[in-house]
Amino acid sequence: MNNEYIAQQLKEISESIFEHGSPWSTAQFLSQLMQENTEIIYQCKDGEMIGYILCQRVLDEAELLLIGVLPNYKHQGIATSLLKDMCQRLQQRNVTHLFLEVRLKNKEAIAFYDKHHFKELGIRKNYYKNPSDDAKMMQLEI
Repeated sequence: MNNEYIAQQLKEISESIFEHGSPWSTAQFLSQLMQENTEIIYQCKDGEMIGYILCQRVLDEAELLLIGVLPNYKHQGIATSLLKDMCQRLQQRNVTHLFLEVRLKNKEAIAFYDKHHFKELGIRKNYYKNPSDDAKMMQLEI
């Protein structure tokens, strides 16, 4: 798959999984994919991308930018598999910490991160717009 196709697939999945639509445009996904410090893992079934995890490395740290699985494939361990695979890849690149921000109202995502041993670092007030929400900052030692 070329980067343009991957970016389009990421946008389409994001449209279907995020309550308020994709937080990124296809162009933003493509721009991120072109960065040499970007890490992406995606899973396909029958030639269709069904889930992905997208991270960005900076020295010995990384930020989990987005993770998602199509609704029909949720609760099948795909997100867990993607996260574990990404952590292994990041370890190979000498990354020791994975950070993220998540909407405070996104209880399902927070439960997922808690289950995978992310620790809360704090709250960023009014971090998200449209609709407005606070962000929970979390970290995983890998």
